[in-house]
Amino acid sequence: MPRTHRLTFPLITAALALSLGASAASAESSVGLRGGFSSHPDQILFGAHFQPPPVAKNLYIVPSGEMGFGDDAFTLSFNGDLEYQFGREGSVRPYAGGGLSLYYVNVDNGGSDSNLGVSALGGLLFDREHGWPIFVELKLGLSDEVPDLKALVGVMFR
Repeated sequence: MPRTHRLTFPLITAALALSLGASAASAESSVGLRGGFSSHPDQILFGAHFQPPPVAKNLYIVPSGEMGFGDDAFTLSFNGDLEYQFGREGSVRPYAGGGLSLYYVNVDNGGSDSNLGVSALGGLLFDREHGWPIFVELKLGLSDEVPDLKALVGVMFR
């Protein structure tokens, strides 16, 4: 894989985090890091996300991106997820939603391809009111253009 592909996503992620840092200063906004794995392709994932203020009560649009390594391929995923967070009480807050992903795949010793896919998601957000919240999330690919499953864990910085 060319060196430029390996550097593209970290540079985009850093620029996104820096440009959105001022917006994240609001109590309702955050940026964060995420990591995990995917199935089909079987990869280790690293990425970042931004959570702006809700667009309606408990409803958030969460853009994110991940890069994947493994299964003889390099991938980039740029996601636009719509999440509904249930309830505001307690230190654990479940959420569910879905989204669109622009998914780029570069196969080792092969070609590359970009596709648009659809996913459903669900997760748990822990200790949203104190410190740096963490989350666990499962994404199920509903179309053939995205991984069958993504399991992610992340941290949000306010």
